[in-house]
Amino acid sequence: MERVVTANELAAIADEAMRTGRTVVGPVRRKERYFYEAVSRGADLALDFNYCVYSPRSFFLPSSETVLSYSIGTKEVKAAPATGGTPLLIMGVHPCDCNAVALLDAVFGSGVPDDHYLARRKDSIVVAVDCHGPCDQTAFCRDMGGNEAKEGFDVMLTPLNGGKGQAAERYLAAAATERGKELLAYNKVGKAPANADKDAAEKFREARNANFKKKLPYEAEKLPEILDRSYNSLLWQVTAKRCYSCGSCNLVCPTCYCFTVKDVPDLSCASGRRVREWDGCQLQDFATVAGGHNFRPESSSRLRHRIFRKGKWIKEQQGRMGCVGCGRCDRACTAKISVVEIYTQLAEER
Repeated sequence: MERVVTANELAAIADEAMRTGRTVVGPVRRKERYFYEAVSRGADLALDFNYCVYSPRSFFLPSSETVLSYSIGTKEVKAAPATGGTPLLIMGVHPCDCNAVALLDAVFGSGVPDDHYLARRKDSIVVAVDCHGPCDQTAFCRDMGGNEAKEGFDVMLTPLNGGKGQAAERYLAAAATERGKELLAYNKVGKAPANADKDAAEKFREARNANFKKKLPYEAEKLPEILDRSYNSLLWQVTAKRCYSCGSCNLVCPTCYCFTVKDVPDLSCASGRRVREWDGCQLQDFATVAGGHNFRPESSSRLRHRIFRKGKWIKEQQGRMGCVGCGRCDRACTAKISVVEIYTQLAEER
């Protein structure tokens, strides 16, 4: 299902979603940067944004959440799961973040399914907007296949006019799921695309593809092999000398999903909550286990672990790359450590 919609009609879709009880989230400009935030009106959405500092991850996997509450009686312990939340409409998600959402869907939907994550995804609608080109010089999404998305969204918006940094007035809205079809049909917006509209969308895609340039000197499919032979490289120690182990890269990464779980009792210790919180592999105590043993006490081993996770291990586990090339980790790194430089230097070692 395809419709040609205007920017005003998209704002009206957001307003209608709020009227029916959904929380609407999208890119909002704060000074010179953009953040995914809940809005009170559709007109506040900035669909012409370059990139958001954080991804939409926290709306599906909160940084802190109660997973169950419990009470301790004289004869038994009772526990009640805490799931659900406000239905979401997230508008203005770029292809790289759509690929990240698809990865999280695979991670939390396979093995032992995570009811908390899946409940939020079930109640959410994701409206993506395609990119004119790289959002920033740090982005290497073409190399990682993150600049094009086939899943992780319900509706894809293709700008039919405007340009990079310029707001589009018209979009080709293509529904990718039943929820996407229902969203467009329920709001009765737009019109069927004419041949000129389809031609404009195709010209946009051709220009977009030309704008994305490769950053790596090899295809990303070779990355697991390159990493496999680089486990004992001196590069890890040399690069880690600059690393503060602050976890900024974990915080902004759209595909980081590690967490820790702790119990928070009340003052009487007769009841309490079990809380799940984000954790990060770059933090010094991340790999500490009972008895105080730390499997990765050195920053070099933690840095290597993260790079291997993104470029090799998640690929082997889930069949999709653990990095979408958004460049957020490079932008957030206080030591200016570049993932692209690491990937490139490892390939040049042999």
